[in-house]
Amino acid sequence: MSVKKIKNGTEWTVREGHEKISDRFDPDNFLSDLNGKNYTLVKENRVRSVISMPGSDINENGIYIKYFKRGGYKEYIKHLFVPTKARIEWEVGNALLSKDINTALPLAISEGKRRLLIVTETVINSEELMEFCQSNYEGSLSVERESEKKILLDKLALLIRDIHEKGFCHYDLHAGNILIRFKEEQNVAGYDLYLMDLHRVKIFKSISVRQRMYNLAQIFNSLSSIMTKADKLDFIRSYGSNALGNITDKNKLVRQIDEQSSKIRNIHYGSRRKRSLKESSIFSRQRFAGTKMFFRKGHDTDNFQALIEKHNNALVNNERTVIMKRDSKTILTRHTIKDDTIQNVVVKQYKAGCLGRLLKNIFRGSAGRKAWVAGNGLRVYGFNTPLPLALIEKKLSGITTDSYVIMEEVKDSLEMDRYILKNSGNLTGLRMKRELIRGFAKTLGEMHNHNIFHHDLKTCNIMVKEKGKSFDFTFLDFDKVSFNDGITVRKRVKNLTQINLSTPRLFTFADRLRFLKEYLEQCNIMSEKKKILREIVNLSKPEKILYVSFNGDVTEDW
Repeated sequence: MSVKKIKNGTEWTVREGHEKISDRFDPDNFLSDLNGKNYTLVKENRVRSVISMPGSDINENGIYIKYFKRGGYKEYIKHLFVPTKARIEWEVGNALLSKDINTALPLAISEGKRRLLIVTETVINSEELMEFCQSNYEGSLSVERESEKKILLDKLALLIRDIHEKGFCHYDLHAGNILIRFKEEQNVAGYDLYLMDLHRVKIFKSISVRQRMYNLAQIFNSLSSIMTKADKLDFIRSYGSNALGNITDKNKLVRQIDEQSSKIRNIHYGSRRKRSLKESSIFSRQRFAGTKMFFRKGHDTDNFQALIEKHNNALVNNERTVIMKRDSKTILTRHTIKDDTIQNVVVKQYKAGCLGRLLKNIFRGSAGRKAWVAGNGLRVYGFNTPLPLALIEKKLSGITTDSYVIMEEVKDSLEMDRYILKNSGNLTGLRMKRELIRGFAKTLGEMHNHNIFHHDLKTCNIMVKEKGKSFDFTFLDFDKVSFNDGITVRKRVKNLTQINLSTPRLFTFADRLRFLKEYLEQCNIMSEKKKILREIVNLSKPEKILYVSFNGDVTEDW
């Protein structure tokens, strides 16, 4: 049961027994109401904030408060005809509970003139299903762990089937919006699954095959790091393929769902890549005196401006210990920084010293901006880059002249060509060499599978770091990275030839063939092996091997 009441001119709908909530919070003065209270900011962006408060006289389990910001006059008009996000969460939450589907208990809702609040009970002893799965079921698993994963995925499939059969379609159904609540300590035999973040749930008389397939594609996408093809087939069996149309071949169903999952992933990644140029929960921007700055939140912007001054002073004074590289297009300098989490940074300056580059800056954006977006974009896809901290663009009459990217210095790593030279003794050991080959082939294959292309993929632009018995790879020069153009055979051959021509001859012909085989298997294009190998050989034969040693550039004959 819920009751309606008016408090300070604002209407509240409150679950019976929780009337105190309306006395504690005013939606239009919510932030000031938090002063002096014990709370945790869980999430914040330009649309909403999520606050967690521990158990109290309001609710012994604690409460979650979602605080939505109204978007102005247009949104006010819109919500005269359609319910607000807070209202949807309230109504859907109660509807789910009435159908015996687990979700957080809605306690109160208020729709103020400028702000909206919805208060729910905390789901105690729980964590996001995505985080739980990534922590426990990624990589090679024991028989016991594999069995646990199968039980969990079966239970998830049954939950989604139940949601659909009861008329609910969650248009943002990923594993991050499902909680796993343990009845005792983390024990895979005793837990329940809770559906969360309900403002994108709609209720229908029946759920179409198209809607069902879309939800399954969202789940497959969010759990792609733990789900094998066999897992997906089992998931379809548990869900019930009879509810997915006339297709009886489960392999065909999985292929169709995977195709849709890939489209969802590309849209999601594309959206996240663009956030580095917008105000968001991670990034911000400023303008001042002929300068535009985009930066990662949590760092002092005064430090960034001081670094540009240090960079320019180092160039004027020709400080060789600071200057890492200097040519007609770019300059790199290394500096220390006063920061709680970062010690050393690199400033990379992209010069616009001629008319052609100025025109490119006008019509295509600066090289620095491209590097900033690409560096953050690669990290979105899970590839390592030096952490980009800030982009600073100097402008004259609105035209970008020079641009600077400030990034964290890569630690405990060596360029791949130098790593091979330094560890030539260790790499003669079959296991380490094969692990390096396998790891990099897998990384490059994944990059191409995501339609990511690095136009200058030489070994000097790839940093290698040993990580136990495996390797981490960090990509440099990411202003030369493009996304979503499609990876043709020609592009594959170009990258593979760049790697081939910049790898020291310490790597034998057999090593290079093994790398190609691993790469082709990762990309599922073994049928193209002869064609790709022939083109790599034809392009490599007339050239010399060229790489960077500790003493400078080295050329070798085949």
